[in-house]
Amino acid sequence: MAAKNVPWKKEYRLVGIPSTFAPYTDKPVYDILAENARKYRKNGLVQLSYKMTYPELKDKVDRLATAFFNMGLKKGDRVATILPTSIQFILADYAISRAGLVHIPCSSLEPADTLEHKLKEGTPRAIIAMAGHVDVISILTKRIDIDFIILTKLDDYGTTLADLQEYEETYKFANVRFTTWMTELIKKNSPEPPEVEYDVVNDVETLLFTGGTTGVPKGCMLTHRNIFANSVQNLHALGQIGLVARGGISVLLSLPFFHSYGHVIMHAMMLYGFNLLLVPEPRDTKGMADMIKEHFPVLQIGVPVQFMNLAREELKGYAMLGISGSAPLAEGTQKEFEEKTGGGIMEGYGLSEMSPVSHLNTSILTRIIGGRTPLMIVCNFLRIPGVGPVINTFIRLMGTRLFGKMFTKILGLQFRLTANSGKKGKKTKEKRGTIGVPFPDTEVKIIDVDTQRELSWEEMLTGKTGEMLLRGPQRMLGYWPDAGSGIDEDGYIHTSDVVRIDERGYFYIVDRTKDMIIVSGYKVYSREVDDILNSHTYVEMAATIGIPDPDREGSERVAVYIQPREEFRAVITEAEVMEFLKSKIAKYALPKYLKIVDELPLTEVQKINKKLLRQWAVDDFLGKINVN
Repeated sequence: MAAKNVPWKKEYRLVGIPSTFAPYTDKPVYDILAENARKYRKNGLVQLSYKMTYPELKDKVDRLATAFFNMGLKKGDRVATILPTSIQFILADYAISRAGLVHIPCSSLEPADTLEHKLKEGTPRAIIAMAGHVDVISILTKRIDIDFIILTKLDDYGTTLADLQEYEETYKFANVRFTTWMTELIKKNSPEPPEVEYDVVNDVETLLFTGGTTGVPKGCMLTHRNIFANSVQNLHALGQIGLVARGGISVLLSLPFFHSYGHVIMHAMMLYGFNLLLVPEPRDTKGMADMIKEHFPVLQIGVPVQFMNLAREELKGYAMLGISGSAPLAEGTQKEFEEKTGGGIMEGYGLSEMSPVSHLNTSILTRIIGGRTPLMIVCNFLRIPGVGPVINTFIRLMGTRLFGKMFTKILGLQFRLTANSGKKGKKTKEKRGTIGVPFPDTEVKIIDVDTQRELSWEEMLTGKTGEMLLRGPQRMLGYWPDAGSGIDEDGYIHTSDVVRIDERGYFYIVDRTKDMIIVSGYKVYSREVDDILNSHTYVEMAATIGIPDPDREGSERVAVYIQPREEFRAVITEAEVMEFLKSKIAKYALPKYLKIVDELPLTEVQKINKKLLRQWAVDDFLGKINVN
């Protein structure tokens, strides 16, 4: 499909997004921090009421990179981290980049066998981890060889300093040359690491493993070019309105940085020069609320469950603009967040193999500004030479807190004034339920799920659906260790997501091919059923899955799990939910089994764990009487 014929080019012009960012920079990822430390000297990272400015961060990054060289680590060596969203994660990530090493981000919430798989595959020479995770490290080092263990605590960049000796006396790591403390390592080395020659197109910067929710985790080889390109794409995603705020606002980041979504957002928000407000525990809703009340962030980037939980905090009047990813965003979550906080949420899309972001729904900007024509006028005005820099200077002079306090009040007012735009007889300016349009330079191909035939845009615009394939400058090099693996002969990644598009080129995820359920030859799109269930007043979250039909080989049965809202736990019934569904979906799509549970299982990034639910369903339902 020729790029010039794609239907979303008008959306670029509307928001003020360039149609291409080529040629992309030949600088390494580390340069994002180096530029920030020069341009935005007063901004930085905020953690546990402690602020580290970008110049201070760069100094520590350079010292840690020097330490890596002095430890004997060579270009291309791998370093694994087991760190939460934190100053330590960002410090380690940029130091690894500066030294020409490869970062393997891991999660402490992963089972030991999953961590072991990643480390055996990636063969890191060093691990940087929170001291509280030494029990896990102790187990791992008995199974694999690691040269260096570097420990830290959140309080290292807070009010107190930790003592390494207590951990050395308690834990004896097998197969480890030596263990040290991150702060000591930084203190003992100069901020003068040797220069590294980078091949940004081919040098792997991050070895990011997939979640493994549908199989064994695979290591995506993301190069300096991949990550920098996706950071640039994210930088321009909000068009001229976003660019004019560079260095002038705070952004709340509570999503895990070890996950692909959090990882690139970390880089992109730093490229904006924003203050990064870091919440180490993704389930710490109170911590997020406290950060919001203290710092007045304009943006929050997170996952649907976090926005759902924040809507229950006392945040009326703190009208942030949210960007949601990693899992489908239910329209009910958007509605509740807006009603309770006064803010709004836009949805994005990506996958680890694409570094990961490829789409964003910016239609909320149309609503905020008051329509497509006013938005285009504002964006064109901001592009007049000199206008953007003058406004940016004014924003930065106000300071991030004062501007955030003022802007969020204006944002809340705009959302209230446009709240009725979706009523009957009035045209809705904001599109919901869509992941938006592809980023510039992201090429898309759609293929028929059954025949694998490529579908034209003309066919897609008539309402057809198909699997989405992607390629672009942010596409991975391949699965570790083989360049080209996981990529088809035309250079595309098969996403396994079935999509449809509308007349403006906005994409809608219908389902994942792995989650699509086949009932006697009929396709049941589990996400469509989930969306309908999530619109029910009593339902907080729902998950639709398929399990084998013991009576029909090759066919499946539909099973549904419901997590009700707290206030409706005593009144919701399976029979009532079934009646609700009968009027909304085809008979063959109706669940054979439905169960109400106190809590749905979530992955470490707060996504519903459908892989685990399928195991539950087999145990819970097969051989039992259905609810119909």
